[in-house]
Amino acid sequence: MDTFEKFRMMLDQYSSQILKLTSPQAMNALELSDALGIPIAACYRRIRALKEAGILHEEGKVVSIGGKLVASYRSSVESAEVILTDGRLRVVIKTADDQDASEMPLSEEASLLHWVAGDNGNDE
Repeated sequence: MDTFEKFRMMLDQYSSQILKLTSPQAMNALELSDALGIPIAACYRRIRALKEAGILHEEGKVVSIGGKLVASYRSSVESAEVILTDGRLRVVIKTADDQDASEMPLSEEASLLHWVAGDNGNDE
């Protein structure tokens, strides 16, 4: 997944909230689902996508009251920047493990700016 795709994912309403909530402390899917007021299945979809993108990681597992192992998740994002210089758009995402950067002419990524401006439809 390229950096622009990761950035788009980070701007999704629920994905951004998951990253925000798991930045200071790890949380499990049920806690996130309750905090966001979304169905647990939608929460797990976001968690899976964020993990695959490398911007959320599993921090550990604990045994629940019911005796099941429950994973907790934590944001891997340390910083994210969008830089517009000389007609080129550059996105840099720094995680605990590495740093991703992508750059392209602004004309090629007008859809990203449109998306950032608010047309980022959520799929619960």
